[in-house]
Amino acid sequence: MPTYPLADDLFRMAHHRLHGRPLLHPRALRHGLAAALLAELLYPQWITVRHGRVAVGARIVPPDDLVHGLLAQISAAPTPQPVRTWVEVLSDTAVRQVTTRLTRAGHVRREVTRRRLVGRDERWVPTDMNTAAWPTARLATALRARRRLDVTDQGLAALAWACGLDRHLLDGAPPHAYDDLRRLVDHGWPPIADLARQTRAALGRTVAAHRG
Repeated sequence: MPTYPLADDLFRMAHHRLHGRPLLHPRALRHGLAAALLAELLYPQWITVRHGRVAVGARIVPPDDLVHGLLAQISAAPTPQPVRTWVEVLSDTAVRQVTTRLTRAGHVRREVTRRRLVGRDERWVPTDMNTAAWPTARLATALRARRRLDVTDQGLAALAWACGLDRHLLDGAPPHAYDDLRRLVDHGWPPIADLARQTRAALGRTVAAHRG
């Protein structure tokens, strides 16, 4: 399976499509993006997840510089590490890495506003509203209509649940949409399902999205 920038779509889902306001707690965003970057390595089988641990899989150099660097980092570990360990480690740089990739591709621009009481407010504003809104619209429509998702969108939906985006994704949806989303996590491709559950567990109570 070819590489797919799943973390870019999760970033779009986690920010307002017009002005880039974040919809998640910062820690939830960091962990969600870290998990999505691991998923970008899982689908082409550049890494594997077995017994809850991450190991190097196919010995092929990824074409994407970000993914290539992540694979090198994982390859340098002396032994396979737990999924949760890699989610925690990669969360330190995940936001910077993904925003750099999106900026270079021309999908977002950085805007900084200085406020008297709260200091500096940094946002990543989408350059195209339709592109920014498409991942949420695509998944929300499919889940409401009970349409089958392809394997990468199943992973994207599972990771959205893992970091607390499900409340935004399914706002106002019928109950079956929430049940179907949870079934994607419980019965989806085992490596992604494990990644989603481990990410959710790592976040604990901080997965709550910002209100307002």
